[in-house]
Amino acid sequence: MPGGGGSDRARLDEEVKVDHRAADLTSTCVSWETDRVPSLLLKARDALREASRLITAHGAAETEYSPAPFLRSLTSLRREAEEATSAALGSAPDESARRSVLTALYVRGDTGRIAVLIEQVGDIVLGRGARPFTEPVAAHVRELGAACQTLMAQAHDVLRLPGPPSLLNQGLADIAERQRRLSHLLLAGGLDCSTRDAADAAVLGRCYEECAWRTVALTHVALHGWETAPRRR
Repeated sequence: MPGGGGSDRARLDEEVKVDHRAADLTSTCVSWETDRVPSLLLKARDALREASRLITAHGAAETEYSPAPFLRSLTSLRREAEEATSAALGSAPDESARRSVLTALYVRGDTGRIAVLIEQVGDIVLGRGARPFTEPVAAHVRELGAACQTLMAQAHDVLRLPGPPSLLNQGLADIAERQRRLSHLLLAGGLDCSTRDAADAAVLGRCYEECAWRTVALTHVALHGWETAPRRR
């Protein structure tokens, strides 16, 4: 970009992010669980990207792909979710800590379910080995997976930059519509594919759709936590 506009924009975005987070941390009593949500969203995005890599690579041969990055990403997501919520959930509930306990339950529940769904995506993709989806099934599945990853990145940005939560509702509606279209085509026989391809595509579509729904739910937990956090005196 002429005149270094790209670097200026990046610098401005970084300043906005820092200012926003600094204001949150100094003006409110942000819970540990809530403050870890943006990182969890990025880790979920990375794990889903690795789980879907064989699809997004348009059916790369099995010898070209190692499951190790996927397994590392998934383990990292689960580890951070446990670390973020263990303090609040590691002892008997205390009335004075009700808000923190409930937040931790929501964060662990949504993140845990996202991890299960991502694991299922990875199991299906890896189980197919070197057998790529036939077109146009592959295109529908790739687009759903990419839309879900984009939504996770947008959710992170909504919390960090910040951005309008309505952006997430639009993304969620788009993913739901893509999933409905895929399901209709599979049930109506509108896609020329094997039963194996149809079954795998159906399950993957549901996994991506629920991942998206859980992503938005997790983001709203963080937003609500920051909005209702007691102000520092």
